[in-house]
Amino acid sequence: MSSPVSLLAAPADASLAGAPGSPNRGDGPVVALADAADGPALPAVRWLGRAPSADDPPAERLMAPAGDGLWRAAPWPAADALFELDAAVGSRCLVAGADPELREAVVERAAARGAALEQVEQLDAGRLAGAACVVFADSPSGALPARAFAVLAARRVLIVPRLETAFGLEDGLDHVQFAAPDEAVTLVEAYRRTPEAFARITAWGRLKAEAQRASVVYGRLAEDLRPHGLAGRT
Repeated sequence: MSSPVSLLAAPADASLAGAPGSPNRGDGPVVALADAADGPALPAVRWLGRAPSADDPPAERLMAPAGDGLWRAAPWPAADALFELDAAVGSRCLVAGADPELREAVVERAAARGAALEQVEQLDAGRLAGAACVVFADSPSGALPARAFAVLAARRVLIVPRLETAFGLEDGLDHVQFAAPDEAVTLVEAYRRTPEAFARITAWGRLKAEAQRASVVYGRLAEDLRPHGLAGRT
């Protein structure tokens, strides 16, 4: 299956948010995830995983979960392959996200309570497949982390900081939120104690992720760019 866009992305990001057939330098409009770049040509869209900054590589349009000057505000889609992963086995929990101080705080509080958590700087599909839950130490400007829908698509428990912008998700229904590191650890302990109690949450999460399936989102994005003369690369 070919991708409706020509995607630029680091391998780890592509494993979480790439469409079938990507990374791919085909005829679709160029969409760059995060800081990915390829030569002097401007991507039609740069889709950041955080709020924009003055140091970002150039692009014709910016997307991100939050920030000023955006063409659209949105988290990243979830790679189609993640929907096919087997259900989680075991109790391995990862702590990821762009805030290293919060990551460290969650891991330290867990260690103090005898609950070992694994901190990762870069989440990818391989690490996600081996996990049962993911704590994101990341909520750009109070918005859902960019990679959150990948976790939901994989039917892993998603634990995030309190959100102001949830993009249709509902705390306690399809994911869970925490206000402080100790609360994040309490949620992990609750999952490990009675994982069956979270089955409804992961089922709802996967259902919510369907609308963010990469093949759907990139197809819709390519169509939205068509009136701007960006249906194909020039």
